[in-house]
Amino acid sequence: MVISQASVIHEYATRKPSVSGVPGHFTENEQQKIAKLWTMLLAYFEEVKDKPVKVNGEYLHTLTRDWSELEARDDFENEDPAALTLRAWQFTKGESSIKRFGLGSKKAKLTREELALDRHVNETTQQYVNRVNGRNIALMPDNFFPSFEHPSTDTRDFRDTFWSTVSIKQHPDYWVHRYMRSAGWDVDRAFGLIKGIIEWRAAEALDKIISEGEIHSGHDEVRLCLSQLVGRDRLGYPLMFVRVRHIMPRANEGFVFKRYLLSQFESLQVVTRRFGRITMLYDFTGFTMDNTPFTMVQFMVFLGRKVYAESSSVLILLVDSWLFTNFWNLIRPFLDANLSARIIFVKDVSEVRQFVDDDQLPTELGGKNTFGAQFKLPEEGENAQMFDLDGRKVAETEWRRRIADFESITKKWCTCLASTPRSAEELNNLAAQRDEAGREVERAELALNKFARSRNNFERLGLVDAEGCLKLPSDQH
Repeated sequence: MVISQASVIHEYATRKPSVSGVPGHFTENEQQKIAKLWTMLLAYFEEVKDKPVKVNGEYLHTLTRDWSELEARDDFENEDPAALTLRAWQFTKGESSIKRFGLGSKKAKLTREELALDRHVNETTQQYVNRVNGRNIALMPDNFFPSFEHPSTDTRDFRDTFWSTVSIKQHPDYWVHRYMRSAGWDVDRAFGLIKGIIEWRAAEALDKIISEGEIHSGHDEVRLCLSQLVGRDRLGYPLMFVRVRHIMPRANEGFVFKRYLLSQFESLQVVTRRFGRITMLYDFTGFTMDNTPFTMVQFMVFLGRKVYAESSSVLILLVDSWLFTNFWNLIRPFLDANLSARIIFVKDVSEVRQFVDDDQLPTELGGKNTFGAQFKLPEEGENAQMFDLDGRKVAETEWRRRIADFESITKKWCTCLASTPRSAEELNNLAAQRDEAGREVERAELALNKFARSRNNFERLGLVDAEGCLKLPSDQH
């Protein structure tokens, strides 16, 4: 089902999100297709249970820099973060001695400032915490393993990867439905999309990236809060505000910024688990092409179209520069119809107010929302449960039991739905049991992730409730 931009705008004008074709509002034909897709998925789990996916791990690379001649606090802590990042980026451009291939023998050619700038943009949050404290601090366990049933770090189990991705949702249908909608309700195409994305997530070891979170992400990216959840849009979806002019991905290794993006998006999937979608407000004022190199544009489009398909309500692009035409010409050929319909161009803040009320709009853009989340450093002991392997094993066992229950009731529901004639009472009973089984899967995931995932900035700031969902200051009003 292809949506139109007019229908998206109408939802915001009337403050009534469409419920057509979404979980809880499926037509009988849509239920039949969802059931067929689940039948294919469950059968595929059996087909590949002894065929693990080999890990490639492009985003797991580590930097080996030699900053030994620098003092622990040889830094630029009093300088403007964005200006400092720009200075660091300028050192990486052209024929400068700092290259994104490691310093190696070129160390002797670098000035002390160049070394410090290189460290500034490339060290991880873990390295930064160790440096400012003058000792190694165990923010999380050193040794990662995917699960007790599949501990190998060289491969991943397809079914495990699927369920670790899906079980953060209130009901597994919410995630599966994204790809059904993206595929225009073509079951075979939706299955192919899901299969490809789960294999990609397994091969790139996203479970390890999720586990490490901000700890092994670049500290410069996370502390700048390049993107912030600041409020709600007019439909009640979380509002993410992105200052594009502060993004300088060329200042560090390409994989470092990609890893940062994945870590941030995965955190968003967790804390917005009950909302279904989020709205992204991109501020392109002061934008230059250096903020968005082509390889990064391609990667972000891939995330939007594939990895996090149908997870945005609208993407509002506040543009004041003719340079954006060049940027847009790079992006447009890669977008699908549904994603294109959700991209809204606005010339000034007055047009943003079609989608975001004044009390939710940041003061930076002339609104009344004074909330601006800051990055809070991880602290020793905040991930204590990650060191409790016995507790993790108990939680994982319960998680697997709940998944098996959901799969079992889903098979019965699919069989009943495909039967002719069928008992309406039996189908309703199975649907109710299946809904409860889905909620139990989410509860089990909430219990497990305390042992398997490091805390994120939202949690450290106290913006996440006991059910793992985002609670902003404006929610208290």
